[in-house]
Amino acid sequence: MNLFPHALAASLLLGTVANPVLADSRDSLEGRIQSIDAARRSFVVGGQTLLTTAATDYDDGPESFADLKPGMKVKVDHSQRGGQRFARDVELDD
Repeated sequence: MNLFPHALAASLLLGTVANPVLADSRDSLEGRIQSIDAARRSFVVGGQTLLTTAATDYDDGPESFADLKPGMKVKVDHSQRGGQRFARDVELDD
């Protein structure tokens, strides 16, 4: 009996389960901007640091990273990769 196909299937299955760093999880959070780091192009909401990129979309008020201010109430859709959160969509929250 050849066990190679079973061993290969098991290693492929375990490889996808045991390597969550490659996964891109999506989530959102709401709250007030606590601080802004212009050098890193990041901001903090609810104790979570969110990095922005050229692909970050700004809606309902802010038009760019430069428009973000501490104290603004925002809703942020973000992706998490490699232990960092990347803002995909930032909008003012009522």
